[in-house]
Amino acid sequence: MNFKDIVGQDSVKQRLIKSVKDNRIPHAQLFTGPEGTGKLALAIAYAQYINCHNQGETDSCGTCPSCHKYSKLIHPDLHFVFPIFLIDKKKDDNDDDGKGPSGKLSDIFIEQWREVLLENPYISETDWYEKLGTDKKQGIIGVTESSEVIRKISLKSYEAEYKIMIIWLPERMHIQAVNRLLNLIEEPPEKTVFLMVTESPDHILKTIVSRTQIIKVPPINRENIATALVDRFQLNTSKAHDISHIANGNYHAALKVLKTNDTNPYFSMYRDLMRHCWTKDVLKL
Repeated sequence: MNFKDIVGQDSVKQRLIKSVKDNRIPHAQLFTGPEGTGKLALAIAYAQYINCHNQGETDSCGTCPSCHKYSKLIHPDLHFVFPIFLIDKKKDDNDDDGKGPSGKLSDIFIEQWREVLLENPYISETDWYEKLGTDKKQGIIGVTESSEVIRKISLKSYEAEYKIMIIWLPERMHIQAVNRLLNLIEEPPEKTVFLMVTESPDHILKTIVSRTQIIKVPPINRENIATALVDRFQLNTSKAHDISHIANGNYHAALKVLKTNDTNPYFSMYRDLMRHCWTKDVLKL
């Protein structure tokens, strides 16, 4: 993923690029901000830029072997951790924690993860759980996952200069998993970068937050959202601004409204309702 593919967030992009050019890449960073602001997309684009063979002034080249693999999320030195649902299983398969192989590691769901991200890098937690096909309300990053993180980080890089571990929603990490990773996050091996992405930093243990550099990702400028909708979906300017106004800095919400607009004949009524809510016009409501 290139920085150019991410809507808005120019100041954040510039900060990330500068850290690479100055050769001052923090070993652990925490991307935090509201839903739909592009935090996960920024983390992936940043990882791609770090390992790009022909870094440009404002973006990775997009054509080198590393960028090709990053564009498909299959680079061997790019690792993901994300919440899943642990499935209890009888201890009859030499599983020391009693958890079946279908539910203990993110890697088991990596194909679904790549598919979702390549379709929409502005994925929400709800989107991910729907992709997993479960009606449970919250996943978890389990203790076994932390052992796998330690194993992967201990290995030498396959191709790239940096090994990069992206942890999506660290607030879903089991307390024992957190404790196992504390020392590694504080002092990882050389050329190793942890990128954590959260929407609830207050729910992350302070011992983790204190070991990271905070990257605050603000709501996206409405004009940037409207421009993206015009360029990517060929909307007329007026309609794009209507959706941007409703989305209020959340590109994920803008995409949902766009989909609703395409399929729902009541969209104009919904749009008017939102406008009246915004202006607090009680009579029109």
